[in-house]
Amino acid sequence: MKLNGTIKLRGDKSISHRAIMIASLIDDCSVIENISICEDVFTTISCLRQCNVKIKYYKSALYIKGGNLINPKKELNCANSGTTARMLLGLLAGQNIKAVFKGDNSLSMRPMGRIIKPLNKMKANIISNKGYLPIKLNSGVKLPIVLKTNINSAQVKSSLLFAGMGLHSYSQISYNKNTRDHTERLLNFINYDIKFDDNIKVRQRNIKKGFKIFIPGDISNASFVIVAALLIPESTIIIKKLLYNKTRIEFIRILVKMGANIEIKNIKLINSEYLCDVKVTHTSNLKNFTIDKRNIIPLIDEIPILSIIATQGKGKTTIKDAQELRLKECDRIHAICENLSKMNADIVEQEDGFIINGGKRLYYTTINHYNDHRIAMSFEILNLFLNHRVSGKYKEILNISFPEFYSVIKKLIK
Repeated sequence: MKLNGTIKLRGDKSISHRAIMIASLIDDCSVIENISICEDVFTTISCLRQCNVKIKYYKSALYIKGGNLINPKKELNCANSGTTARMLLGLLAGQNIKAVFKGDNSLSMRPMGRIIKPLNKMKANIISNKGYLPIKLNSGVKLPIVLKTNINSAQVKSSLLFAGMGLHSYSQISYNKNTRDHTERLLNFINYDIKFDDNIKVRQRNIKKGFKIFIPGDISNASFVIVAALLIPESTIIIKKLLYNKTRIEFIRILVKMGANIEIKNIKLINSEYLCDVKVTHTSNLKNFTIDKRNIIPLIDEIPILSIIATQGKGKTTIKDAQELRLKECDRIHAICENLSKMNADIVEQEDGFIINGGKRLYYTTINHYNDHRIAMSFEILNLFLNHRVSGKYKEILNISFPEFYSVIKKLIK
């Protein structure tokens, strides 16, 4: 068995969320092509439809007419999507919408205080369950914020930008430049009133004309396919029109440092983002690596799949300063260490990460995915490498972020 072929992936999930939310504020039709079709994105769509945003899906594109948001009659169910809950709270607070946010059991255990606290400083009236869902937004923001502490979360940064878009005076938000910058790029693309220096400054502007964009392929989803091609002998794949954003390609930089045979071609700017074609060829004798505070922020979602390739590299891999992983859909540090330990990996769990000594022979066994899509996909790739198959039994979980996972793998297997 080997992986060969050329594929295109559906649009990046992070950009899809943001484009839909921004379009919801414009009283004209916007068109978003190659939208992600994952459940998280359709959760955002469902919530905005309840707020009177007109959204139609046709031939992999969304047609959105917004500009007249109203208070939803029912609770907004954010399901498993932390992006929906955190960013939509800021967006609706900026538009003075009253709403109640709830989520599934997993999302209800994820902290929301880092969003609620700055929004309260902007004089929004928010009541929460001790910093967790459900959250009741009783009234929107009234004062701009001047936030001097660097924000390390793109969701928090975007939420505050959305809130500031509802005010006449500038909000000023200090931020870590390694966080995802998709919101800023989109706002700049549609000529919103946004300025950049050490802070991001944003204020209200009435945008009357809708926009049209193409969303490049999801690079976080591509990470699973890339690792599979690197591990499985005789594999060569090409992924076309993939997102190429400097805040999102640290994963590829790490693989190249390991000695991975990866070529990036045809880089070009489309609308607000760069895209590229990526060629990946099986590579043996991969070296191991260290991830810490210098590069953890742009890598946080790829740590599960990086742990898989680390087991096959030479030497010691150290991942630290990754406490954020314990606050994801599950405690991903523990999930990674528990499952790899059961498979005979030499892995040591630490409070902020783990250490892997690569090169030990692994034996596939039943894993505990904790209903976490990235844990499930990572170990499906390991199963593919070890047993030349995927189980195919996690489709319901994978629908959250990468519903095409199994069909993409099946297309590439030769």
